[in-house]
Amino acid sequence: MNMNEDKQWQSLLSHSATAFTGDAVPPYGFMASTLARLKEKKNQQEQLEKIGIRAFLISIGALVIVAAITMDLHFQNRSDLEPGVRSLIQVENVQLS
Repeated sequence: MNMNEDKQWQSLLSHSATAFTGDAVPPYGFMASTLARLKEKKNQQEQLEKIGIRAFLISIGALVIVAAITMDLHFQNRSDLEPGVRSLIQVENVQLS
Protein backbone atom coordinates (compact mmCIF):
# COMPACT_ATOMS: atom_id res chain seq x y z
CA MET A 1 0.00 0.00 0.00
CA ASN A 2 1.18 3.46 -0.65
CA MET A 3 1.15 6.33 1.82
CA ASN A 4 -1.98 7.89 0.33
CA GLU A 5 -4.04 4.73 0.91
CA ASP A 6 -2.69 4.46 4.45
CA LYS A 7 -3.83 8.00 5.16
CA GLN A 8 -7.27 7.27 3.72
CA TRP A 9 -7.66 4.18 5.88
CA GLN A 10 -6.45 6.04 8.94
CA SER A 11 -8.92 8.87 8.32
CA LEU A 12 -11.76 6.37 7.81
CA LEU A 13 -10.73 4.63 11.00
CA SER A 14 -10.58 7.86 12.96
CA HIS A 15 -14.05 8.90 11.68
CA SER A 16 -15.56 5.55 12.52
CA ALA A 17 -13.96 5.40 15.96
CA THR A 18 -16.56 7.80 17.35
CA ALA A 19 -19.30 5.32 16.37
CA PHE A 20 -17.75 2.67 18.60
CA THR A 21 -17.00 4.74 21.67
CA GLY A 22 -20.06 3.39 23.47
CA ASP A 23 -18.75 -0.13 23.15
CA ALA A 24 -15.94 0.51 25.61
CA VAL A 25 -18.27 0.14 28.60
CA PRO A 26 -20.46 -2.83 29.51
CA PRO A 27 -22.55 -4.35 27.97
CA TYR A 28 -20.16 -3.78 25.04
CA GLY A 29 -22.79 -3.19 22.39
CA PHE A 30 -25.74 -4.99 20.89
CA MET A 31 -24.15 -8.35 20.04
CA ALA A 32 -22.36 -8.73 23.35
CA SER A 33 -25.47 -7.80 25.35
CA THR A 34 -27.61 -10.16 23.26
CA LEU A 35 -25.17 -13.00 23.81
CA ALA A 36 -25.00 -12.21 27.52
CA ARG A 37 -28.81 -12.29 27.78
CA LEU A 38 -28.94 -15.59 25.89
CA LYS A 39 -26.31 -17.08 28.16
CA GLU A 40 -28.21 -15.88 31.23
CA LYS A 41 -31.47 -17.36 29.94
CA LYS A 42 -29.72 -20.64 29.19
CA ASN A 43 -28.26 -20.76 32.71
CA GLN A 44 -31.68 -19.95 34.17
CA GLN A 45 -33.29 -22.71 32.12
CA GLU A 46 -30.65 -25.23 33.21
CA GLN A 47 -31.20 -24.30 36.86
CA LEU A 48 -34.98 -24.66 36.50
CA GLU A 49 -34.52 -28.06 34.85
CA LYS A 50 -32.28 -29.20 37.71
CA ILE A 51 -34.83 -27.99 40.25
CA GLY A 52 -37.62 -29.73 38.32
CA ILE A 53 -35.75 -33.02 38.17
CA ARG A 54 -34.96 -32.87 41.89
CA ALA A 55 -38.58 -32.07 42.73
CA PHE A 56 -39.77 -34.95 40.56
CA LEU A 57 -37.37 -37.41 42.20
CA ILE A 58 -38.33 -36.23 45.70
CA SER A 59 -42.04 -36.57 44.93
CA ILE A 60 -41.50 -40.10 43.54
CA GLY A 61 -39.54 -40.99 46.69
CA ALA A 62 -42.30 -39.61 48.91
CA LEU A 63 -44.89 -41.57 46.92
CA VAL A 64 -42.90 -44.79 47.34
CA ILE A 65 -42.56 -44.20 51.10
CA VAL A 66 -46.30 -43.50 51.50
CA ALA A 67 -47.16 -46.60 49.43
CA ALA A 68 -44.84 -48.75 51.54
CA ILE A 69 -46.35 -47.46 54.80
CA THR A 70 -49.88 -47.98 53.46
CA MET A 71 -49.14 -51.54 52.35
CA ASP A 72 -47.46 -52.31 55.67
CA LEU A 73 -50.45 -51.03 57.63
CA HIS A 74 -52.83 -52.90 55.34
CA PHE A 75 -51.08 -56.24 55.85
CA GLN A 76 -50.64 -55.58 59.57
CA ASN A 77 -54.37 -55.03 60.15
CA ARG A 78 -55.45 -57.77 57.76
CA SER A 79 -55.85 -60.36 60.53
CA ASP A 80 -58.00 -58.05 62.64
CA LEU A 81 -61.73 -58.19 62.33
CA GLU A 82 -63.72 -55.18 61.41
CA PRO A 83 -65.05 -53.15 64.38
CA GLY A 84 -68.65 -54.11 63.63
CA VAL A 85 -67.89 -57.82 63.65
CA ARG A 86 -65.82 -57.48 66.81
CA SER A 87 -68.69 -55.80 68.66
CA LEU A 88 -71.06 -58.60 67.57
CA ILE A 89 -68.67 -61.18 68.99
CA GLN A 90 -68.47 -59.29 72.27
CA VAL A 91 -72.26 -59.10 72.50
CA GLU A 92 -72.47 -62.81 71.90
CA ASN A 93 -70.32 -63.48 74.97
CA VAL A 94 -72.51 -61.40 77.24
CA GLN A 95 -74.68 -63.53 79.52
CA LEU A 96 -78.31 -62.67 79.70
CA SER A 97 -79.94 -63.02 83.08
